[in-house]
Amino acid sequence: MKTTRLFTVLIFLVSQAVMAIIPNTDSIDTQNAVTIPRSSFNIGVWGYNNGGLLTKAIIGLHDHFYLGASFDIENAIGDGQPKLNIPGVVAKWRITDGWDDFPILLAIGYDSFYSGKTGKIENTDNPFDRVIYGPYAVITRPVFLFGMQQNIHFGIRTPLQPTYVTENTSAWIAIDFPIGFFVPMVEVERIYFDDNRLNEILVNFGFRFNVFESLSLELNIMLANQAVPNRMLIVEFMDSF
Repeated sequence: MKTTRLFTVLIFLVSQAVMAIIPNTDSIDTQNAVTIPRSSFNIGVWGYNNGGLLTKAIIGLHDHFYLGASFDIENAIGDGQPKLNIPGVVAKWRITDGWDDFPILLAIGYDSFYSGKTGKIENTDNPFDRVIYGPYAVITRPVFLFGMQQNIHFGIRTPLQPTYVTENTSAWIAIDFPIGFFVPMVEVERIYFDDNRLNEILVNFGFRFNVFESLSLELNIMLANQAVPNRMLIVEFMDSF
């Protein structure tokens, strides 16, 4: 009887997840050209190493544009001294949806990310440096392999808040391949335009689960040379007005 009940619950979760509507508006620590529908909102909470919490809320003002805010607190959970970083604006404008013979989505925006080298911006206990904000441009290209759709993302961004550092402008490339309610992701970020900083590149892996129609869970691992892996657990909730 217990086995039957458990199987029934699993079938229900899977059937609900397949119908999930939460768009994947970013990869792990990088952005893509996807937005959320007009009159909808998305609230996400990022938990990362040493009890850090990053909260992000966005509202779809148009099918091609959303606006929101982001708040980051290092050591929010645990024995460490909490540190509130400067809140930032979050925005994205999808300029084009692409067309049949040119299926490329192009977007520009302003968002949060981990970047910079410790000491170049501000000393911090976070092995991947504090969350900072800046503008970016990104291209998303759908591809189809094995009868399924994958998405490749390439972008460039530069830190602006709290400190503008020209040499910290970087590129990234990411790919996600949805399999029903399960979305594996891989990205390579912090690709600086300096051959001497190749050891600062991050290689990240993520696994996203659309649990219910309005709820998703995501587990990410960020890997850097000679640094402790940064693990992130993300919970997102989306609904409409």
